[in-house]
Amino acid sequence: MSALEKPQIISHIQKGLNYTVFDCKWMPCSAKFVTMGNFARGTGVIQLYEIQQGDLKLLREIEKAKPIKCGTFGATSLQQRYLATGDFAGNLHIWNLEAPEVPVYSVKGHKEIINTIDGVGGLVIGEGAPEIVTGSRDGTVKVWDPRQKDDPVANMEPVQGENKRDCWTVAFGNAYNQEERVVCAGYDNGDIKLFDLRNMSLRKGS
Repeated sequence: MSALEKPQIISHIQKGLNYTVFDCKWMPCSAKFVTMGNFARGTGVIQLYEIQQGDLKLLREIEKAKPIKCGTFGATSLQQRYLATGDFAGNLHIWNLEAPEVPVYSVKGHKEIINTIDGVGGLVIGEGAPEIVTGSRDGTVKVWDPRQKDDPVANMEPVQGENKRDCWTVAFGNAYNQEERVVCAGYDNGDIKLFDLRNMSLRKGS
């Protein structure tokens, strides 16, 4: 295999940051992206960048009380482009990055850190209602409808007597019409579970 045939990663722009980055997401239909993480002093941070003439310009820095672990634009509209985040205290927040002082939606979603988040039904991706799924160290996976306050529309948790496992990753899928929708969740012990949200049942487990 020649050198040209080997996989290559070409660095386009590099920038050092003074905090730990946990997640990074492109803002839909733009040359902007957000980074999320925490400062050494223990607070959370969201930074909004734009690529301008081959360089990165910091447009906004938002500091919050708790470190931010993950984020998604998947449940928002192209007009709003709200960012949903999960933090170390188990909070799910939705932010208008143009006015980020107070979240447009807020719920204490989990007892422990929210490790992972995904969205569906926004950005003209997937049919059905805009929803957010969160996975946590507390072993639960919850689905949220931002139009409904406080309570999740679905809660997948260990049955009584079953060891709770740290949920590391979640993803929506199969949302090809108004009724069908599944959530796939991966856990720290290697388990992968597929939840059917139409039937509210575990479709497949390993």
